[in-house]
Amino acid sequence: MAEALTNQAYEYLYDKIISCEYRPGQELNEKQLLEQTKFGRTPLREALLMLQSDKLLEIYPRKGMRIAPFTEKSINDLYLTRKLIEPTVCRKYITLYSKSRLLEFQNMFEQAEHSSEVEEFRIDTSFHAYLVSITNNQILMDMYQSVMIQQLRLAVYAAVLDSSNRAGNLQQHKAIIDALLRENEEDVQDAIVLHINHSLIKSLKLLGNGE
Repeated sequence: MAEALTNQAYEYLYDKIISCEYRPGQELNEKQLLEQTKFGRTPLREALLMLQSDKLLEIYPRKGMRIAPFTEKSINDLYLTRKLIEPTVCRKYITLYSKSRLLEFQNMFEQAEHSSEVEEFRIDTSFHAYLVSITNNQILMDMYQSVMIQQLRLAVYAAVLDSSNRAGNLQQHKAIIDALLRENEEDVQDAIVLHINHSLIKSLKLLGNGE
């Protein structure tokens, strides 16, 4: 029962953070959370520690806590990590990607243009996680999952600040998928780096406007 309550509290707070209902940098108050959620002190505290472990929450003993903010360094680190990993993996494993799976993602991206921004971003993070999952390296996959959690939150936050930030995503993903389908290593590297740099520049601009 206690574990179930902890998981419920975690999912509740996780969704609030990922959706940016709790904004990056926003301070949280444990007493107010207890009143709002009714999960109980122990399940709530355990859920908060889990979120801290996910690097979604910063806790300062006897001082309070806040949603992990985005900074210029954290954004640069996020995209640099992606540029170090994704192009290398795609080039090395390019013949192993399922062409039918790639076409499924292309169809999902096309359909997502008429869906909510959050739905599009979830497809985006699933796609990029798939690119890395081809390695079947559990350590790398687990690490990349945490990267994509931050990426999803950043994408949602960018959309909150500027709803036009989706522009260009469909064509960029099509270029990546097309290069993978053709098994062209140079083109897939160029397409991924272009896509990541495009997102990086938009994120940095929006961070400056949002501060």
